[in-house]
Amino acid sequence: MMRKLTALQVMRGIAASLVVVDHSILRHVEWADYPLIMKVAAPYSGTLGVAVFFVISGFIMMHTAGNQFGKNGASLTFLRKRIVRIVPLYWAATALEVALRLRKGGVIDPQALLASLFFIPVPVAPGDYMRPLLGVGWTLNYEMFFYCIFAATLHFRRKVGLILLFSTLAGLVAIGAMYKPLGDTSAPHTVLTFWTDPIILLFAAGVAIGLLEESLRGTASSVHSIPIAAVMLLIWATVFLWIVGSYPVPLAWQLGGWAVCILSVGLCVFEKPVQTNLAWRAGTHLGDVSYALYLFHFFAIVAAEKVWWLLLGRDPSILFVAAAYFSSVAAAYAIHHLFEVNLIRLFTPRSGCSEIALRTPDPNSNATAPQPAPTLQKPAHHYGRK
Repeated sequence: MMRKLTALQVMRGIAASLVVVDHSILRHVEWADYPLIMKVAAPYSGTLGVAVFFVISGFIMMHTAGNQFGKNGASLTFLRKRIVRIVPLYWAATALEVALRLRKGGVIDPQALLASLFFIPVPVAPGDYMRPLLGVGWTLNYEMFFYCIFAATLHFRRKVGLILLFSTLAGLVAIGAMYKPLGDTSAPHTVLTFWTDPIILLFAAGVAIGLLEESLRGTASSVHSIPIAAVMLLIWATVFLWIVGSYPVPLAWQLGGWAVCILSVGLCVFEKPVQTNLAWRAGTHLGDVSYALYLFHFFAIVAAEKVWWLLLGRDPSILFVAAAYFSSVAAAYAIHHLFEVNLIRLFTPRSGCSEIALRTPDPNSNATAPQPAPTLQKPAHHYGRK
């Protein structure tokens, strides 16, 4: 007996949508006149989407692998599942990016390509911020870094492993603060400051939510978390734009935004299962395809732009953002069902271990439910593909 963490899956879809809208607006800004407030609101929505993704990632790792501490082979099994889930689709998106650059006469640095494929952060130019060839892949550099740390802690019994996990993440941030002050919230420009950026603490927050969910398992809230989470994010973004409205984000405002994202994910984790309806099915499907949406949405935005120019010219219209968004979602659905699902099934033959759905045992059942393989929300950011 299993129930789907529907609200959390919908939240993944919302987070991915924030990133797509962010990049759609920033692409439109290149040939359309937007108010300054929109030029700030778009990337800030993307940063909130990324924060939600990282918190969910920490929770999912704890939720699906939290009982593997101290078991023989747990670390390798965990990493194998994460590689199967993350790498093939990311490499496919990177290959598409490389092919398009070469088609336009660009030159690909082999070292940058290798670093991008193996999740090693590199600067886009000497002394510049760190981005792989596929710009949105910067979040995957953090994801894989966290997975390696989590896998290492699985060698130990649970209590020791968790202490090491939290202390390692906190210690890295403390080390990074010696080279880049915490008050400096600009993008990291070195490998050291990238790996030690305070953003990695969002994974720790997700793990903490997983521990809380374990201790309160069987407890569920009747609160409708998605509307509340959406309103909280909207209010926070509005207040930020009204009072600050510029970058880089002051540390207090950054921490406040992260707190809202953590609370939003926590609410979704404890929501009771809802009756199946069209809106919830659409939301959960959007969450299912969120990784493909994250990786490939910029390609779809550029394609939508070309079609828009062909049919409607370059007259600016906010409707372009809607067209770009729905084009991205359609592309993500196709990629997810034609490639991603089949690939995961190929390497994960057991039907009880689907990586696509976030599931948890039904507290009303006496049966022991199989543990699903981890799933990833993928994350995105306002730096995009630059």
